[in-house]
Amino acid sequence: MSLEQGFTIVDDSLSLAVEKLQSHGMPEQEAYIALLVRLWSVVPQEVAEIVSMLREDPELLSALTGANAIKSEATLAP
Repeated sequence: MSLEQGFTIVDDSLSLAVEKLQSHGMPEQEAYIALLVRLWSVVPQEVAEIVSMLREDPELLSALTGANAIKSEATLAP
């Protein structure tokens, strides 16, 4: 499996989770918040620290996920 295929699977899973929460009456933004809170609580601390470092280093993140991830993140930034 390619990295891109893996990201597609993860993206589809996250979308499905948000859609299911919305179908039970949760607003979209709250669904994303709930999803992130849950992910942070189940991911080992060492992995969470690596993710934090990756998010803070656009060049490193780009090398791992490709330029499209940086573009997506830039559009999501406040």
